[in-house]
Amino acid sequence: MCFSAGASFGAAAGLSMISLLSAKKASSTKKLIPLAISPFFFALQQACEGIVWVTLNNNDNTSLLHSIGVYGFLFFASMWWPIWIPYTLNAAETVHWRKKLFFITKCIGIISGITLFISWVPYTTGAHIINHHIDYPVTNYPFNVTNTLISWLIILIITSGYCIATIVPFFISSIAYIWIIGIATSIGLIASYIFYYMALPSLWCFFAAIISALLYFIIKKHHELPQ
Repeated sequence: MCFSAGASFGAAAGLSMISLLSAKKASSTKKLIPLAISPFFFALQQACEGIVWVTLNNNDNTSLLHSIGVYGFLFFASMWWPIWIPYTLNAAETVHWRKKLFFITKCIGIISGITLFISWVPYTTGAHIINHHIDYPVTNYPFNVTNTLISWLIILIITSGYCIATIVPFFISSIAYIWIIGIATSIGLIASYIFYYMALPSLWCFFAAIISALLYFIIKKHHELPQ
């Protein structure tokens, strides 16, 4: 998360509680449990970035603890979410034709997540604090491609696939009001891109983490509706 170590660890604690409440609310409907515990994984990601903050504030960018924080955050940001989100919503889905669409988003998520991971994580120059945010830059992203046209084409493909996997499933799902998360996440992405481009992964993950708290209320509402 951006801003400070305290904010990151505070968000991690809050999201852990939300995850427990959501899981308890979803316990009677097993297919909703993977979706309900999603805030817990956001909590782990925010805890990782909290570690990054602590180590960088202590001028430490070489310790094992720092590496755990950096690569833990990057694992969730790059590969985990485009695979996890389509999976959880597909697991909760009951409408056959929607599940077919989820299969497509799952395939896109796996491909884009793995591609982003191998093009970003091994090539990052580490974590850097810039204007109260954390940046995880890569020299000659992606894959050290130096041809501008090819580079932008690869970036467009990876980015499009990532967005399809992490946003579109919320509009496919038949779960009532889950589309609100899709809209809020889209707004968070646009705002992060416009105002904090240098720290886009960090800030967008912050928005997505906070938005994930809505899952408790959506799951609660789901149980109140006639099945």
